[in-house]
Amino acid sequence: MKTKFLIIIFICLVQVVISQNCEAISPYTEGMSLEYTNYNKKGKVKSVDNYAVTSVTTENGELIIEIESTQKNNKNKESAARKDILKCVDGNFYVDMAGYLAHQNDDQKSSLQVQAEGDFVEFPDNLTEGLELKDATIELKIGSADSASAASFADMKIYNRKVVKNTSFKSKAGEFDAYKMAFDYIFTLGFIKMKGSGIEWYVKGVGIVKTESYSKKGKLRWTRELTKMTK
Repeated sequence: MKTKFLIIIFICLVQVVISQNCEAISPYTEGMSLEYTNYNKKGKVKSVDNYAVTSVTTENGELIIEIESTQKNNKNKESAARKDILKCVDGNFYVDMAGYLAHQNDDQKSSLQVQAEGDFVEFPDNLTEGLELKDATIELKIGSADSASAASFADMKIYNRKVVKNTSFKSKAGEFDAYKMAFDYIFTLGFIKMKGSGIEWYVKGVGIVKTESYSKKGKLRWTRELTKMTK
């Protein structure tokens, strides 16, 4: 399992509000496409991630979202398209690993899933400047799709969350009415522990449109920004 892939999962999941109603909290709609550009600490493009929501269905009370994604690095080399399935059950999101692992080794198939459990990062409807938001812990477990005995292997704690101000946000994807928020985080993967802080811009009905990550010493690590969107 690549750390980079795990971080992508976390970035997607932090846009989700905890709820028992999956249809109400999901920002995804069929035909929606999102382009996020990743920049290094010097502001140079590291890579571009493209996501296309190919299907959003409900089966037996479960919300199933199919997403096709590709990544292009700063040398203009594009990865092969990967299909991922997100499943939401009672407010918990699951990532089907079969497509990802099969892509890594085409002669093998896998029913492994990554299960995301925890509080999820909450974005209340009544956001106001100065509002202190709830802490959250997201835990990733991996195991068989038909097994309840999944093992935890990574987690992220987000705390000291606060709405800094309501402001306009302009990017290549458009101009939005956004909420600028500050937070601290701890990401743990085995013996690796990464601490830092962040600033993010959140837009209702869209999700997080920009994230800046800083080290515990306050130095910029990376920036991720929504640069194109069609709904």
